[in-house]
Amino acid sequence: MPEHHTDTADPLRFVATDGPVIGSLCTGVAGLDLGVAAVLGGRIAWYSEVDPHAAAILSARLPGVPNLGDLRAVDFTSVAPVEVLTAGFPCQDISAAGRRAGIEKGARSGLWHTILDAIRVLRPSLVVVENVAALRWKNGGLDRVLAGLAEAGYDAVWRCVRAADIGAAHRRERVFLCAVPAPGRDADDADPAGPRRRTPRPGRPGTAARGRASGQPQRRG
Repeated sequence: MPEHHTDTADPLRFVATDGPVIGSLCTGVAGLDLGVAAVLGGRIAWYSEVDPHAAAILSARLPGVPNLGDLRAVDFTSVAPVEVLTAGFPCQDISAAGRRAGIEKGARSGLWHTILDAIRVLRPSLVVVENVAALRWKNGGLDRVLAGLAEAGYDAVWRCVRAADIGAAHRRERVFLCAVPAPGRDADDADPAGPRRRTPRPGRPGTAARGRASGQPQRRG
């Protein structure tokens, strides 16, 4: 296991090591993807960022790594395959600080459906998703995320982790979800030319688990 992924001369610059090929969607200025790389090693093959300021930081931290731009316009059948896909999709329509439009109606958090389309095509061996703790609240959308992954042929486990759990001086609770191909559904089983989204999607609104302590793992599939 690698000890670090930074350049000693420039600690903010990512250094690739042996390990899986990682694709990064909606992870801001390299956070979730670098965290995954710190554990698994590997290299980031590409990322998707539309904000010009964040893109400038990513260009410096990930020199030579292509930016796919707006992922809604990306043809993922032509994107380099990856073994791990990270996605910290927008939380504005999920967060308690917003209007709680949710994944189905929210223009920003609804980007999850595009990420799910990418998963169906890329078929990574591991998907790592991050979002705010409100994702697991009633109508937060966790049920939609789990149902979409199940439909795509993935089993998932999730856990809430607070920043304070790892020594930070604030709570900042987040949901982290890991998904792998379900038994009998290898990562290469899907037909990329097949339907990339089905409507209606399975799952019942408001079925996200409630009443469990923070940090207790949950499982779908």
